[in-house]
Amino acid sequence: MSESRRTFIKKAGSTALGAVMLSQAFQRVDAFPLGLAPGLQLWSVKDALAKDEDATLKLIAKIGYRELEIYELPKSPSSFKNKCTDLGMTLVGGHFYLHSLKSQKAIDAARALGLRYMIAIFPTLRSLGEADISKMSDAQLNPLYEKITLDDYKWNAEQFNIFGEILKRQGLQFGYHNHAVDLKRFGGAVGFDTLIESTDPNLVVFEMDCGHVIHAGADPIAYLRKFPTRIQLLHLKDLKPGYGISSSFDAEHKDTNAEIGAGVIDWKNLFHVAKQGNVKHCFVEHEGAMDRPPLQAIARSYDYLQRIGM
Repeated sequence: MSESRRTFIKKAGSTALGAVMLSQAFQRVDAFPLGLAPGLQLWSVKDALAKDEDATLKLIAKIGYRELEIYELPKSPSSFKNKCTDLGMTLVGGHFYLHSLKSQKAIDAARALGLRYMIAIFPTLRSLGEADISKMSDAQLNPLYEKITLDDYKWNAEQFNIFGEILKRQGLQFGYHNHAVDLKRFGGAVGFDTLIESTDPNLVVFEMDCGHVIHAGADPIAYLRKFPTRIQLLHLKDLKPGYGISSSFDAEHKDTNAEIGAGVIDWKNLFHVAKQGNVKHCFVEHEGAMDRPPLQAIARSYDYLQRIGM
């Protein structure tokens, strides 16, 4: 073993973590569930990125991740893309507030990064008009989302179709990422279902966050069966047993996340059902409290996906 590899293992924090990383250096894509290389939503390691971006990206690549999803635009899109490309990683998509998609600057940045997907997060409340919710605190948004209506979701679906057409003309795909609040019921209707059923499949795809679905008391496997072609991206997120069920906006991050394979979701069954659908990318995401440091947690999640590959 070269001195540089010994040094890497030491810096990784433990011999076990280093062994996981080294064993994955040349892992075949078809050895993973769905035959897809697991991606990483960079929110999972946002604090490490803020502290040392270059070192963190190198660690992510050494673990084995080859696809990335951003949670905010980097200061220099072209420079960030080059760093990732040099490490053998591709930037697939990014998360955006719906309001920001009105900015050609954001669209140009997404293209400079090489993104294929611009994914909206959180529904916009129609009553807010042109207000930019990215500038609002959770304390401001909590009471507003408690009043969200089915009409708000129908209005969001209309906006999704509009932005989907705009992005399609520029070579990008519009998508939507659900949170627990989107599983709120309105009589016999569900916000998330309304978005899926009221949008054009040629313009809008969906990224289902498995953790937020179970947080709201719903079943991600049932959603994959119900909408096999519309859900094209997955957030692989899990919760520890004993989590509280809630579709309120203020409950989004209160429960402890679990590494993939250490929580409550039956991942083998989920991947079996997903394999019959149209999932094109999947991203590990940890957010909120975790039992281990983020870089160790994402390594263990990657290792689990490697072990249960079909």
